[in-house]
Amino acid sequence: MSEPLPAALPARRATLPASTLEELYWRYRGPLLNYLYQLSGSADTAEELGQETFIKAGIGLATFRGECSLATWLFRIARNTYLDSLRRPSPTRIDTDELLAIPDSAGAGDPARAYAAAEQRSLIGLALAQLPERQRTILLLRDDEGLAYAEIADVLGTSLAAVKINLFRARAAFRAASAAVDTNGETA
Repeated sequence: MSEPLPAALPARRATLPASTLEELYWRYRGPLLNYLYQLSGSADTAEELGQETFIKAGIGLATFRGECSLATWLFRIARNTYLDSLRRPSPTRIDTDELLAIPDSAGAGDPARAYAAAEQRSLIGLALAQLPERQRTILLLRDDEGLAYAEIADVLGTSLAAVKINLFRARAAFRAASAAVDTNGETA
């Protein structure tokens, strides 16, 4: 995910051309919204947090120091925006019905495969919902978004060793949460 900065992105400029901001938006919108959706469990919340993320990024882009990749910087803003939303008084919980509504090409044309894929997504969503935010974030950044350990460390503001340890613990917690989910999609 660590792509070079757009050519139009000058170092330390007070204002940036709208085309540069638009290019960044379209390049990173999908991965950031997916990440925020996986964290929040709601497409509406993810869209709202995505808008906040890009507003914050647009404001801060002129002072972006380039010490990490642009993708890492944007994911860090997205994570902080998500964490800020948790501090606000709003009951946002992962909605498994929305997870089931995600189209999956794995079962295209085969109802049995489509049902199995939907059931698998539901179980994954329920297991993810049981994890603490930090563990869910590490799993999603590594396994869903494909970020390198160093990039995850930058997003979380922690050491590389801490990322590796926390990822190991997050995977163990996810396996335990997955095992606790029974065949009806409810926790044991």
